[in-house]
Amino acid sequence: MPMDYEKNLYNEIGKKIKARRKELKLTQEDLAELTNYSYSFISNIESRTYQAFSISAFNNIAKALNTHMKNLLPDENDLITNNKIKCEYCNFNMEMPYEIMKLLQSIKDITKKNTKLTCPKCQKKIMY
Repeated sequence: MPMDYEKNLYNEIGKKIKARRKELKLTQEDLAELTNYSYSFISNIESRTYQAFSISAFNNIAKALNTHMKNLLPDENDLITNNKIKCEYCNFNMEMPYEIMKLLQSIKDITKKNTKLTCPKCQKKIMY
């Protein structure tokens, strides 16, 4: 499994944990106390610092949030598995930051249209 995919997976789970915690009006300190984990561990899971954690820890957090682990897993569309866009004219691979790819995917999902981008190599318009 590529490192970027794994990092994105943990980050998306962290976002879901944070959203559920806030929904229950709990602080990170509250969740740390409920799970017997440190505040910094909970904080790192919820941030984009890429905190890996075990299935056991994930299960304990889900229980503390009064939900199932499956409810804290991201949808398939939330995970960007490829951060490259290939120019159809010159075959140049444009590597994009994860956040930009996520934004482009969101625009595509909302508008139901592709976005026009300019290839930095050949300057032709390509669709994503």
